[in-house]
Amino acid sequence: MKEPDISIGIVNAQQIHFSLNGLFSAKGENVCGNQVVSFSEGGILWNDNLYKELTFNPLEKESSFSLYDVTIGINFHWERQETQSFMGTLKLVVDEGKITAINIIPAEDYLISVISSEMNATSSIEFLKAHAVISRSWLFAQIKKRKAMEKKDSGF
Repeated sequence: MKEPDISIGIVNAQQIHFSLNGLFSAKGENVCGNQVVSFSEGGILWNDNLYKELTFNPLEKESSFSLYDVTIGINFHWERQETQSFMGTLKLVVDEGKITAINIIPAEDYLISVISSEMNATSSIEFLKAHAVISRSWLFAQIKKRKAMEKKDSGF
């Protein structure tokens, strides 16, 4: 069985500023460095062209991308904006009059990220293993649930 890719929405805004830290391909060209996309006329404006969606695929294993002004801790007393970096593919889509940045990564890479962000590095190895099993089980249950809902054509 092929490992599934996971799509995680990161930020939703009228304009998104990001940096491609390594070589990526998008719309037939190789790109890197600072980029800005803006919502315009119902699409994504990038390099003076309008797109329905835009995908930046890494061309090198070590390539990452950084999103600026990502809000973390939404609705908590410690809510703030910061720059966050991600491995994998960056997909930009139009959603409700804004652009949504989506990180697409293999499931196991996603789980490593979740576990490392939610657990203390000094936790016992058995506790970390238990968290990994629970996280993996939850993730695959969500994937199965989504597929079942899509088959029902329930508008999900």
